[in-house]
Amino acid sequence: MRVICAGIQKTGTKTMAQALRILGYEVHDVFQQYFYEKDIWYKIMDNTATAKDIQNALSGVDALTDLPGNILWEQLHQAFPDAKVILTVRSTEDEWYESVRNHYEVTNSLILFRNETIISLLFFIISGKIRRGFSEFAQIFIPASLGTQHMLGIPPSAVLRSRYRQHNLYVKRKCPKENLFVYNVKDGWGPLCEFLGVSVPDIDFPAKNVRAEFVKEVASGTSPADCDFGKITIQETKIRLSKIALLCVLAITVLFVIY
Repeated sequence: MRVICAGIQKTGTKTMAQALRILGYEVHDVFQQYFYEKDIWYKIMDNTATAKDIQNALSGVDALTDLPGNILWEQLHQAFPDAKVILTVRSTEDEWYESVRNHYEVTNSLILFRNETIISLLFFIISGKIRRGFSEFAQIFIPASLGTQHMLGIPPSAVLRSRYRQHNLYVKRKCPKENLFVYNVKDGWGPLCEFLGVSVPDIDFPAKNVRAEFVKEVASGTSPADCDFGKITIQETKIRLSKIALLCVLAITVLFVIY
């Protein structure tokens, strides 16, 4: 592990992931962390993971961005004390909050119903193994990060803002100064490459997940960076709906024959 990105969500985590990949790092973002390292995150949350466990689980990874590595950065840094820690921040707290708000609005716009009971029922009926597993994963780590459940609507501004301040202040206070870099992705390649000790690449600095485009890509199964999570969950839903349709046809046929 060479780089731990401790920035909370909506501070340019997808942009950081792409920038580090361009620089040649093997980067695991949220979906890679779910598919490949899920067990170690649960062990860390249960306080049963040793430094050796963490080192073994992440032996082939150069950098982590987004959940849950960003909120478990301290345990990661204890296991990898030579790793550099990058705390991504926004220009202002208001800018960060508006980005979170937009993310929730985009997510809500993809939901057909506004009743949580109906949503829970439909989720139970049509969701497959991968989608259910990721939902459980998110229900643990999103509240741990943002201080609020991932729910319908938009979480209270005061809660989100408080968590943003608390997280940033804690990282700045606890991380050794020689390992820490507080960074705004708007500053581009120069400061980042200087901190990492690498050459500036001959390519424009990336800009990912602008206006929550990543959410739409995952939902449509077109994201190049979700380990095919979107495609898999769409296929799972189609299969479950097909089975439900078949059962309905069989039930109707049986009723027709009986009556």
